[in-house]
Order: sequence, then C-alpha cells, then structure tokens
Amino acid sequence: MISSRLKIKILLWSLLLISSTLSADLELKTGYFFFTDSKMRKVYDKGGWDIQLCASYPLCNLTSQWTLNAYGAVEYFHRSGKSINDHQKTELWSVPINIGLKPVYALNANMQYYFAIGPRYFYIHQHNHSSYVYEDKSKKNLGFFVNTGFNYDLCNHFLIDVFGEYSYAKVHFHSGRSHVYTRNIQTGGFTFGGGLGYEF
Repeated sequence: MISSRLKIKILLWSLLLISSTLSADLELKTGYFFFTDSKMRKVYDKGGWDIQLCASYPLCNLTSQWTLNAYGAVEYFHRSGKSINDHQKTELWSVPINIGLKPVYALNANMQYYFAIGPRYFYIHQHNHSSYVYEDKSKKNLGFFVNTGFNYDLCNHFLIDVFGEYSYAKVHFHSGRSHVYTRNIQTGGFTFGGGLGYEF
C-alpha cells in the first residue's frame, strides 16, 4: 500500500512535471480559510491559513479574449480547536485535490479574470483528546470547488494572483460510542488570498 504522504509527493511532482513540459502556469497560493458549517466554526472557532500548489494549461481559445484551461491544485490545511461541551483538544488536517476547467478572460494585455470549477477529492484526518470519541479518525470523499480571481502579469513571466474559493466537502464521522450523536459535517468553506505564479 502506498502511504498518504507518498501519494501527496507523487501528485506534487506530477504538477511540476506537467508545468515544465507544457506551456502552463504554476502558482503557489496561500489564503485564509474558514468553515461554513456552524458546528465546525464552534469547534474550530478561528479560521487559519492554508497553502495550494496550482497548475493550469490552455486547452483552446474560445474567442479572441476567452481561453479555456485545464486546472489542477493540491491543497493542505490544518486546524486546532476544542470540543463544544467538554473543551477537550481536537485537531484536523486535510489534503484536498481539485481538478477542473478554468476559463480565462483577458481584460487587457497584463490582467486576466478567471474562474475554475470541478470535482474536489479530499482526505481528512481528525485527532481527538477525548474519552467520548475515537482518538484518530480518517475519511476521504468527493465534493466540488468553485474558484475565481484576477491575475496580473509582471516582468519575466511572473504573475500575481488574487483569488477567492468556495469548497464543498461533506463527511460523516462515527464516534464509536452508541450514546454520542454524530452527523454529516460540511468540512469545506471559503478561502480568500493571493499567490505568486510563473508562466512557462
């Protein structure tokens, strides 16, 4: 069996290989993420930073100003919090993978507007310091994402990216105790941030 850490390394190297062999954009983004689920916000009351490695490749020109790109991203985020009633420590980390289409509109010679949409595969792991639930729980599932933003071209193929993203990723964690209530949880949310990219 291939470990989760090795799978992540393979995906990162794949993105780098694609971007280096094709006329593609490679970006490193960071953003501030917060959950949309009210229960998740109570447990992990503050948002936090996440990091993304993204690549896009032009598929075709739709018009003189619209270009259709293929898009892929690997993301990582980590949160710490406390259970609602007992205030016991809990931690959660996730590795989502986004694959989709990214139409790009050229506003002028140096600035582009874009949006991306597609499925989101995610692996999520939770570690609890509690006697009421399992200490370690892991889940993987399929959701979706929508991403939009602006790129500004700098000199020497570098670009600046300002973006916003919504993600939907629902999981069901079993407590392992018959008297403890569990439910489906939306572990996705909103991310707003920026990044630095390179056009090959």
